[in-house]
Amino acid sequence: MGGPNWPPSRFWQFWALAGMLVLTAAFWWGVEGYALLEGGYAQSQIADGLMRFSLLVLTPALVLIWLMAAWLRRRVGEGGYWQLLGLVALIWVGAVLVTRMLLA
Repeated sequence: MGGPNWPPSRFWQFWALAGMLVLTAAFWWGVEGYALLEGGYAQSQIADGLMRFSLLVLTPALVLIWLMAAWLRRRVGEGGYWQLLGLVALIWVGAVLVTRMLLA
């Protein structure tokens, strides 16, 4: 009569929606952060270090966590994956906001 319902969950639909946000944010901060870094707008060592950390470590980590969805989903489950992506995204957003406040 029929096989199992496919897809078994809406995980991949939510993953695609999250990807639109993650990739847009990573591209935005990659361009703007690099322009700020090259323009020498960071007057303090803290702002410069945080900007470099968010550009070189946190932004790639955010994109990698998003890309590794299938592998992580098998290991930590759907709920665990969304918690991990949310945690990395919140750390990334916090670093970007603090950097922006320090540069203002």
